[in-house]
Amino acid sequence: MRTKTAEQADKMLDAAARLFGAQRFHEVRMEDIASEAVVGKGTLYRYFEDKEELYLALLARSSEQFLARFEEELHRPTTARARLESLIQSIINYFDDQPHLLDLIQRAEVSERPGRESPWHKIRGDLVRLLTEFFADAQARGEFTIRDPEIGTHMLLGGLRSIIRFGSRPRLEGLAERIAAEFLYGADSSRRAQPDVAALMTADSR
Repeated sequence: MRTKTAEQADKMLDAAARLFGAQRFHEVRMEDIASEAVVGKGTLYRYFEDKEELYLALLARSSEQFLARFEEELHRPTTARARLESLIQSIINYFDDQPHLLDLIQRAEVSERPGRESPWHKIRGDLVRLLTEFFADAQARGEFTIRDPEIGTHMLLGGLRSIIRFGSRPRLEGLAERIAAEFLYGADSSRRAQPDVAALMTADSR
């Protein structure tokens, strides 16, 4: 039996990604993927037991690539505001370059259950942790303040997901800068009308 190689596996995953990008998940057959990858069907099944295993392998590879790119942008030696804009742009670009990916992630999320999390399950936790730390660092440096970093992180990631899926095409010029500005200052740039959350919580508890 021939030795399995990472190059051959990547070749088949690349083929699957192209097909998932053009067709719905249930429309793509294993024989289609083998043909697109120019390998025998037997070779494909030697690497991946079925389409479910193949698509989970594709998600695992994508999640690793995404996190590596995210961390690279996160540690650029520049201001926190510039890094935030760069992070936003890199996330949009990543998913625009792989239009099939959000649908595959959503499919995996729907079928998640304890002990059977999707490959993106851990990545979500990593992203929340990294962004929360990033916001805390920006505040410590006096660049900007996110009053609740964990909630802010979920709002930013959820908003980006919506923009990637439903935002206008072609993308607006300066989109990342506009998103960053709205996220940081959009609700009330003057902060004059911002309530004292701690005081409200105290009043409600009386």
